[in-house]
Amino acid sequence: MTPLAALAPALAGAVAGLLAAAGLRPVRRTVPYLGGVTLAAATAGAAVTGTMVAVGPLDRRVSAVLLAAAAVALLGLIADVGALPLVTRLIVESVAAGGVVLCGVQVTLTGDWLDGPVSVMWIVAMTNAYGLLDRLGGALAAVAAVTGAFLAGTALVLGDPSLAVLAAALAGACLGALPYGRARGRVRLGPSASLFAGFVLTCTAAGLTAGRGTAVVASGLLLPALSAIVGAGVYAVRRSRRADRPAGPARKASPALCGVSAGTGTAGLAVALGWVPASAVAAVTAATAAALLCYTRLRHGFRCARLRHDSVYARLMGAWMAVWMPAREDRPRGRVPRPRSAGTPPPPVVRRG
Repeated sequence: MTPLAALAPALAGAVAGLLAAAGLRPVRRTVPYLGGVTLAAATAGAAVTGTMVAVGPLDRRVSAVLLAAAAVALLGLIADVGALPLVTRLIVESVAAGGVVLCGVQVTLTGDWLDGPVSVMWIVAMTNAYGLLDRLGGALAAVAAVTGAFLAGTALVLGDPSLAVLAAALAGACLGALPYGRARGRVRLGPSASLFAGFVLTCTAAGLTAGRGTAVVASGLLLPALSAIVGAGVYAVRRSRRADRPAGPARKASPALCGVSAGTGTAGLAVALGWVPASAVAAVTAATAAALLCYTRLRHGFRCARLRHDSVYARLMGAWMAVWMPAREDRPRGRVPRPRSAGTPPPPVVRRG
């Protein structure tokens, strides 16, 4: 690998960050779909330019990923502007994922024809999981920036500069859009940016692990997706809490998810360098994801059971009070409290007897 190819990811990330910041700077009001369009354009422009200048001809995998991600971003734009049925959205995402799989970006777990459907389902599932991060107070841009940076470093270690440039361009674009997404009254990224970022990150991870051992494939797919899985669980808990009480501020989720992304990215680099066995990392990551999902599901179930228990308890207490409390005419006579508003003096005490 030449020094220029090694520096290409950093240059592409810087260019993408400048393009994203320049595209979002003139905006003075909230435009739901402008953030995603700017993010996709900055990432595609920096990735194509950096690859053709520093690496060579554009890789077929990178071309397929960018075209399919652009289609997914357009799908998110349509869903943001108007209503879009869920079935149509899943069909378009599956077709885009299938085109990427045909170009060599796939999950090679079995080495048989089952790898194709498994790859399509994994890409679609993780793309929609990243789509939920847009609703957690600016967590999408931060998580995508951290995950993309670590994926770029892993690609350089594995000797794949084309995917490194793609991941670094996405990370730089997310860093450039991060201040505008978090500021109140400014641009939010929207579904188009979240679906685009999730599709690019998932396809990059699948491309880096294609053709390797089962343990490497499992660890390489689960590590970048853990933050999206945790974010989806946090969103599910927050949404379930809205029925009975308001949830806490969503901004607290962004630093925690960034920490998860940094930890999983460090583990991925350690696996790529051969410092940690891939099987152990895959087992720990799978156990962590399963534990988080089970905790979310059990907590939601216990909350529903507690609400049902509270309603039954309230009914029983109401029946108990109706039976044992004396009626109005049987209560002892004495001082009768009268309702008064906040500013009126208390009523005079009436002595009876």
